[in-house]
Amino acid sequence: MSTKGRYIANTATLIEPTSQETVARFAPVQFYDDFLGKAIDTTNWWTALDTAGGTEALTADAPSGAVALSLTNANEIQLAGLSWGDHRPLVLNQGLVAEFRARFTTLPADAATAVIGLAGDTDAAINTIAESMWFRWDGSGVVTVEHDDTANTTSKVATGVTSVLNTWQVFRIDCTVITDVKFYINGNAVATGTTFDMSTVAALALQPMIRMDKAAAATNLGVMELDYVRIYQNRSA
Repeated sequence: MSTKGRYIANTATLIEPTSQETVARFAPVQFYDDFLGKAIDTTNWWTALDTAGGTEALTADAPSGAVALSLTNANEIQLAGLSWGDHRPLVLNQGLVAEFRARFTTLPADAATAVIGLAGDTDAAINTIAESMWFRWDGSGVVTVEHDDTANTTSKVATGVTSVLNTWQVFRIDCTVITDVKFYINGNAVATGTTFDMSTVAALALQPMIRMDKAAAATNLGVMELDYVRIYQNRSA
């Protein structure tokens, strides 16, 4: 099936209609990582967020490239994740859009939690990160979304979607209207009954954040594979 052109937030965008992957977006500022190399690029972009037995590594011979964030069954607090090491060049009110393709090869269970999205500075605990907007999984494949701009906040808003083991999904966060941030899974808007207002700091500086953790000592497993990260924004507001 051929790629389809659309105008999304007044920007020409090419979408692959089967997967709903954004193939191209004609934005002045763009970031793309398909994890095709021999190692995660921790020199120029990524910072590993690992604690105890949590690990981040490229999946060997993965078709089209992928990185795995893994928790083990060791009875301990663990974190496995990627961010930009609190380097925050993304700007909320510059038409910011972030897209991630991911799947679970081991679903989070019980104490294991995962998030994919955008955030301010990193913290060891997910719930104490000051600014965030992301997709979230708590001990299962059930997907929720939440946001926090220090004044406006939501917690674990239902999407009606459940991630299925070994099934890729495309997750998109659209901040083109900062008083009403939108979340999409496989091209479908989710949590549409909730308004996600991130406007407290219009030019909020952000970074991508993808992580799994066990906040308390537990033997629960979890493995997330991340296929790509695409981020777009305007040069200025």
